[in-house]
This record gives sequence, C-alpha cells and structure tokens, in this order.
Amino acid sequence: MDSNPVAIAVREVLTAIRQRKRVDEVLEMVLSYASDLGKAMHGSVVTLDHNTQKLIITSTRGEDWTLEKQMCQLALGEGLTGHVALTGKPYLCCDTSVDPNYYPLFSNVRSELVIPITVEEKVWGLINLDGLEPNAFDDSTQSTVSLLAELASFAIKLRIDLTEQERLQRHLIQSEKLASLGETIAGIAHEINNPLTSILTNAQLLNLHRGGPADEASINSIVIESKRTADLVKNLLAFSRKESKQREVIGVNELVKQAVNLKRYQLRVNNIQLISEPCETSYPVLVTAQQLQQVLLNLLNNAEQSLSKSEHQGIIRVEAGRKRDRVFITVTDNGPGIPQHIMPFIFDPFFTTKNLGEGTGLGLSIAHTLIENHGGTIHAKSEPGKTIFTIDLPLARSPMIMQDAKETQPLPKPPRLSKRLGRVLVVDDESSIVDALCEFLDLQNITADKANDGHEALRLLAKHRYDAIISDIRMPGLDGPQLYEKAAELNPDYRRRFLFMSGDMVRESTQSFVSSLNCPCLSKPFPLQVLFEHLQPHLDQFSNG
Repeated sequence: MDSNPVAIAVREVLTAIRQRKRVDEVLEMVLSYASDLGKAMHGSVVTLDHNTQKLIITSTRGEDWTLEKQMCQLALGEGLTGHVALTGKPYLCCDTSVDPNYYPLFSNVRSELVIPITVEEKVWGLINLDGLEPNAFDDSTQSTVSLLAELASFAIKLRIDLTEQERLQRHLIQSEKLASLGETIAGIAHEINNPLTSILTNAQLLNLHRGGPADEASINSIVIESKRTADLVKNLLAFSRKESKQREVIGVNELVKQAVNLKRYQLRVNNIQLISEPCETSYPVLVTAQQLQQVLLNLLNNAEQSLSKSEHQGIIRVEAGRKRDRVFITVTDNGPGIPQHIMPFIFDPFFTTKNLGEGTGLGLSIAHTLIENHGGTIHAKSEPGKTIFTIDLPLARSPMIMQDAKETQPLPKPPRLSKRLGRVLVVDDESSIVDALCEFLDLQNITADKANDGHEALRLLAKHRYDAIISDIRMPGLDGPQLYEKAAELNPDYRRRFLFMSGDMVRESTQSFVSSLNCPCLSKPFPLQVLFEHLQPHLDQFSNG
C-alpha cells in the first residue's frame, strides 16, 4: 500500500468522487487534506457568487473561526482571495505584513496560500490556507493544493454534468407524462363536452319556449352551471396541454379567470374566501398564457399555504388593472405575512421557509424569471395580516381592446313564416345534440336535416342543396375533415359553408385542421346566439333546397 500522504489523499478523494459523494462532502475532504498536508493553522473553501461579485466562505477548518468571521464576504478583487478570484491565478504570500493585498481577517496570520478552483474556465471558488509564521508554505505545498483543487474542480464538473443529465431525463419523463395526460384529458373533455352541449342547448331551448318565472330561474341556473363546468374543462385542457413558448395577445381578465377557476374549489374546501376583481376592460398583454397561469397558480398556492397557519377566516383577493401603458395583477392574502428579514431573499433560487420535503424554493424564483422574460416585474410587500404580490406587464401594442364576454341573451322566438330562411344539415354522432340543434333551427324558421354520421350526411348532400353544414369534427367512421373534403367534391361551394364544432379544441390534430380552414369552429358547449350569428351570412340569401 502506498504510504505517500499526497497519493493517499488523491486516492481517497477520487474514491469519494467515484462513489458520487455530494460536492460539499468532497470539498470538505479536499480542505481537510489540504490543511493537513500544508500544516495550515486555518483553512477555508470560498465560493464566488458571480451575480453579486461576492466571496462566500462555505467550509472552514481550524480554530478561531467565529460566526462573524465565517459571515465575512469580500468583494471580487478584495484581499488575497478576491485577487485570486479576479485573476484566476494561484497566490503564495510569504509575509502578510508586507503584502498590500492581504485582508486581516485574523490578526495572527503571517502567510497565506490561495488556490483557485476553476470550472469550465471560470473561477468557481478557492482553497485558502493560513500560516502562523512567515514562509509557512512553499512551491511544493502550492503544487499539492493545486492538485487537490483540480480534483475538486473535477467533482464539481461531474456533478454539474450529472445534474444536467438528470434534469434532462426528468424533463423528458415529465414531457411524456404531460403528453399522455394531455391526450387522456382531451379524450375525457370530449366525452364531457358532448353531454354538456346537449344540456346547455336544451336549457337555451327551454328559455326560447318561455316558461313561467320559476321555470326561468331553474333554466338560468342550468345554463350558468353548464357554462361553469365547460370553463373548468377548458382550463384543465389548457393547463395540461404541451407547453408552447409562442406568445399571443390575450386579455388580462382571461389570464386571471383561468387561474382562479382552477383554485376556487380547493380554496373553498379549505375555508378560504377567493375574491376576483377583474378590470372593466380586459386589457391585452402579449404573453405565453400557460407560463403566466403557472405564475398565478404559484402565488395562489403560496397564499393558500400561508393561510393554512392562520386561525381567522382566510381571504385571497386577485385584482387586475391598468396604469398608463402597464397592466398589473395583484394577489393579496390576509395571512401572517412574510418576516421583513427574509423579504430580500424570497425570489432567490432554493430559498424556502417550508419544512424539508414541502418545497424546493424554486417557485418564486421561476415566477420572477418568467415575468422578467415577458418584459415585466414582480415584487412583494408584506406586513402582519397582509401580503401583496404585484405582477406588472407591458400593455400589448395592439389596437384591439378585449372586452369581457357578455352573457348572451335568449333569442327571440321568430314568428312562423310561410317561407323558410334556408336549409341546414346538422351532423354529429351524438343524437341528443343533433335533435336539440335541429329544434333550435326550426324555431328560427330554418329547415334542418339530421345526420348521425358522415356517411349519412353524404347521402343527404347528394340529395339536397344546403345553405350551411354544421358538423362535429371527431366522429367514428367518416369524420368531419373527411366529410368536408367529400362534400367539396360534390360542390366546391361547400368549402365556405361548413360550420364545425368540437368538444376537443386542444388536440393538435384538431387545431391543425381548424387553422387550415376558412370556416369557423365552435368549441362545445356554445351559446345558440353565437351559432345563429355564424349561420346568418349564409341564410341571408333565402335559398331553398
């Protein structure tokens, strides 16, 4: 067995690296061997924070290390360690009393050796040794500690590579999970949206038939709850879909509504009141909607966790507004507040006040990065009983002002005329939807024919001429896109007379098909008023088949 102390130190450090010990454990081992082999009075590992340009003492060896000394942070270029961090070159100081670069952290230190730890051509940190006498270290000591610094560099680089590899693997697994989840939820949403369409359409039809006041209240309740369920399904679809970095102009109220709707039920279960106060006008912002939703959900989750420790009624208030050319969103809670001494650190990566295993400390850091990438800011104010997070975003440079969608009023029941306004074909594999839509069209004095699959629709198209075709996209057998092409072969004019509907507008194949058309597509469930508005341009010709 080799008795050379340097060889033993190298072998032990390499064994620790091969066993994938934590970087801090390897650095502790390196510092211990460097201090022993150099016979140093003090030893320390110092890391360089490139953002703040500060030197942070992370490990120490030897006596006299008080908390005050360990908390000392020199600036880049300050003292011998700062000089080495700046130049990237080792520094052997034989006599501190005559060296102008020496910073007197210890009054009795007479010599110092500083060796840089370089990772990917950048100074990551330093190994610092102090001697009690002048000339305590020589070139041999410098070579030995430099070798140990190389091993430390190798351990850090290996951990960085492994961490990146693990991150990529996790990202791949998460992407696959999200893709699978998105497909599953899309299928479930399609199955939910079809009966919802039938319920909502029939409820609107009952309004057209005009029952008494008691009936009207019940019908309105059905309509409101159906729309609420449809919005929740839509939000789940948007949240589960594969993340897109493409930005779009979207109203700030829509962003708030999506996040609030996803959390409303959970907060109510936890006895937390959620108050949403949107703008009167939903001002447009240019954002990646899913990323902004992620930020808002993180703020709502943090507020919920804060209120879980409170004994009084928890209240979370989400507000949106505009100030000059900026749009803001605030999330306010009446929890215990954030202690002032940790406020400067809440957006730092890995900073968390939660118990081990309850949080990563990345949520607010990621939120800060995402908002900055959108040209905005996020900041917090807190006092006992009140914490406010404010997101500030630039107003989209667009003449379009996105008004909140108004509740559509029931269509007036038209008088019966001798002449019909037109003829429409309704195609869907859900009979209840076809029946309800055809009844609505009949009330609007429009002749409506029914088809429960694409093949039946083709037979009717060969027999009659239609002013418009209302068709579902996803159907067994001959689906909507195939029906569209075959109908166009019968009559090219049908290419602009289709009106599609779908309970699954998030699926990529659906989006791709819809974007390739000049025809409108309604997301199930939809107000009958909207359907009628899309049909009107085709019916104004008063055609008859």
